[in-house]
Amino acid sequence: MRAIPPFCRFGLLALLGPLVACGEPDPPADEPGVASLPLASAPIATGETTLVSGPGDTLRLSALAPENGRQLLVRTQSGDSRDSTAVVIDVATKAPLESFRLAATAEGDTVTAQIEYGGGFEGQARLTLTSGDDTRGENLRTPPPALDAGQLPLTLTALSFDQVDSLHFNYVAPFEQDALAARLLVGPPETLRTGGVSLAARSVLLQVSGLEERYWLAERPPHAILRLEEITRARTWTRAEPPAP
Repeated sequence: MRAIPPFCRFGLLALLGPLVACGEPDPPADEPGVASLPLASAPIATGETTLVSGPGDTLRLSALAPENGRQLLVRTQSGDSRDSTAVVIDVATKAPLESFRLAATAEGDTVTAQIEYGGGFEGQARLTLTSGDDTRGENLRTPPPALDAGQLPLTLTALSFDQVDSLHFNYVAPFEQDALAARLLVGPPETLRTGGVSLAARSVLLQVSGLEERYWLAERPPHAILRLEEITRARTWTRAEPPAP
């Protein structure tokens, strides 16, 4: 398995180390030059956001400071399902450049998936899967616009609400070994009550291959993450400390 690049490795050691131990939407266009997603060109706001579920599981979303036009986004989940992802994105376009995911199986083993975007045959992504002593690699088509599953929902904090009410993209799911047609539906402005505070918010519904998740983001940019509802899994994550109104 190819070594994790230094930029990724730093983030994993600093932020993921404790976990290592332990109707279908229409597909997007499939040609170069397809319109990019309406995302702000500024970096994702740095810092860590913590969300908690009813059973007490924890979901941490971290964005590190940009470096040489690249930014590392880290997503770690602890509790019944331990799952960690580090994704390096292009600061301006938010396109994924490389990702590394580690998940614990029900038997207590770990499975990892690494993607090098553009590193495969004829510019395809190169996917490497490792489980125990078994390692295998394959090329993966990721036609633009594409987002790595691990960079959500942090990347959505850069979404321009006034430019779109729905959009299509390719959702790159490493363990499914595919880039799946996905759709985002942006809801109208609403008031979300959380942590005893009323906040102006927008909901963004993700639909991909039978999976549905709804994100509530602050109306005012940068759109802080307020709540995540995993509709398919019947689980809701709420921000531990709501931002000021």
